[in-house]
Amino acid sequence: MSEITDHKFTVRFSDCDEHGRLKLSRLFQFMEEAAIADAEANGFGLWKMIKAGYTSAITRMKVRIDHTPLMGETLGVTTWIKEIYKDKVVLKDYAVVDSQGRALAEGTSSWILVNLKTGFAENPSRSPYPFPVQLEKSALPEMLQVLPMGEDPQLVYTERARNSDLDINHHVNHCRYVDWIIDCLSKQELKERGIRSIQLNFVQQVPLGANINIIRFKDTNHHAIFFGMNADMEKSPTTNRCHFQVRVGFRE
Repeated sequence: MSEITDHKFTVRFSDCDEHGRLKLSRLFQFMEEAAIADAEANGFGLWKMIKAGYTSAITRMKVRIDHTPLMGETLGVTTWIKEIYKDKVVLKDYAVVDSQGRALAEGTSSWILVNLKTGFAENPSRSPYPFPVQLEKSALPEMLQVLPMGEDPQLVYTERARNSDLDINHHVNHCRYVDWIIDCLSKQELKERGIRSIQLNFVQQVPLGANINIIRFKDTNHHAIFFGMNADMEKSPTTNRCHFQVRVGFRE
């Protein structure tokens, strides 16, 4: 059985929003760094996998926020693989706690094993280094499903993928999508409704220079759904239209 990786972070000035609270995108980055540390600790680290011709790619992720930490607070992120689902995806969970061990957030995510030579996903069992599974431990038990289009689609704004958005995989890092969605919400909405949860489904990579129309559908009771749609269809008519899907859950 694998060890559960525990990574410590301190909320710095540069991690905070205008109210001195941890930015949601920075929380996602902390969780990403914890996942990288977990892979290293359990024998399937990033560079080791790349050297063997493979990498892992996140496909879906959900985070439920219990409390947003403030500048100066220390938090711990634990992460572990809980299941290999139907020989297709690796399910990885997260728990975020404060220095007293009180829950700040819980998360779940799905990952695929990608063959760098073919560019296609493969059965996780074919990984050159095994993915150790931590049984009987789950932060969020739900499976993350495809999000449906809602009613009354409205264009919020068009985003362009720039140099600063890219990560080592040469496409927009998934944490940047969180900032894009936060920018779709009004200041009043963030203040009065607050964010309880956020789910991201990554459909197709966003490369440098791509223009993305961010579409918001009519809200349900406590949720807003956004799609990131390709805005360059006339230039590239064969491109899959949807790049990502997001569901924001509000507190009020």
